[in-house]
Amino acid sequence: MLSEALPIASSCRVEVSGWDEDEIFFVEKSELSWDDFAGKHVSLKHMLAEGALVFIRTLQPASLQRSFPVAYEAEFIGCDVDGAHEFRLNPVQPRHGCNRFPVN
Repeated sequence: MLSEALPIASSCRVEVSGWDEDEIFFVEKSELSWDDFAGKHVSLKHMLAEGALVFIRTLQPASLQRSFPVAYEAEFIGCDVDGAHEFRLNPVQPRHGCNRFPVN
């Protein structure tokens, strides 16, 4: 008999920082969730511009060491029942502009 594997979901408390759609810097605590199907996602009070970069730092109350923030590109996926903005977090890809500056 074949059985379908269910995705394993996990979550942890994080600190999210970046610039919102009004270009105002924010820091907000949230829950980062991830699974094999939907990837990483987070809910925020702040609305972000399309393709905005955010920095995610895990909050580890038992640890004496601070974790380092990791950059992600936020993709808006909708609002939850409480009105929070939900975003999928995608790995950051290098962005190359058409103007290259010479290095001395």
